[in-house]
Amino acid sequence: MKRGFFTRFSGGMGHTLFPVDEAAEWLKQELPQERNSWRRFKRVVYALYLRQLQRQLKGEYAGFVWLLVEPLMMIILFTLLHTVIRGRSSSSYDIIVFMGSGIVPFFLFRTILTSSLRVFKQNKSLYHYSQIKPFDAFVANAFFESSLYAVITLILLLLAFLIGVDIVPQNFDGVVVGILWLILFGVSWGLFLGVLSHFYEVISKFVSFMSFPLLILSAVFFPLSSLPPVPREWLLYNPLVHFMEWIHGSYLATLDTRYVDFSYMFEWTVIPLFLGLWLYTKAEGKFLDS
Repeated sequence: MKRGFFTRFSGGMGHTLFPVDEAAEWLKQELPQERNSWRRFKRVVYALYLRQLQRQLKGEYAGFVWLLVEPLMMIILFTLLHTVIRGRSSSSYDIIVFMGSGIVPFFLFRTILTSSLRVFKQNKSLYHYSQIKPFDAFVANAFFESSLYAVITLILLLLAFLIGVDIVPQNFDGVVVGILWLILFGVSWGLFLGVLSHFYEVISKFVSFMSFPLLILSAVFFPLSSLPPVPREWLLYNPLVHFMEWIHGSYLATLDTRYVDFSYMFEWTVIPLFLGLWLYTKAEGKFLDS
């Protein structure tokens, strides 16, 4: 079967539905033989991950470049603003490291969340494979976006190292666990809002609208300790602030995590996750029929 033909697997017969690529061809040949549900899930997610990677490598270079350039521009811009307004030596921490350790994790969260709002509709043609579920596409997308940002982070760290920035975190384990938890937080809200946005498009528009206010109000550009008590207390209602404080405090020795409430973060991660799973189980049939 040549790439570019429009076919679907159905009892060995072809039907014109959507373009086949290598990953989809692999799915067609292998999955009908798979009976173990866990093994099927792993193989489907892996194949969908490869499919998304192929799409990225086949021409969507501009998207990858923008994913790299956007946080880099933000780091440079807000570092310059901080330097002009307060002076480079006014802080007890490296302002470049502070900006980078806030901006990159926030963009990772934002990318997982916004891509999750589209993933169910973007992959609906694949649901004609009887063994592919919408949830498989959701999980594959989360893995893909996370791995993509892992590559972007490594490139940014290399650039920082080359200009002489100390990129070694004072608490490496804290940074890694904080970012992994942030990914799970993004996945939880992505699943919950992704299911709802499939039926109510206004949710996607609202999330896009709130993206910039969240960036400003999530302690990405400033430590909470620099704020007066009243605005600090208000900002602590935003769970993203706790993640940013945790990552900042773990990365930089002169900052700490005294304002981080781990139980609050846990609640805001687990509740939308279970709500999203419950909504998905109720809506899966409608995804397959749409």
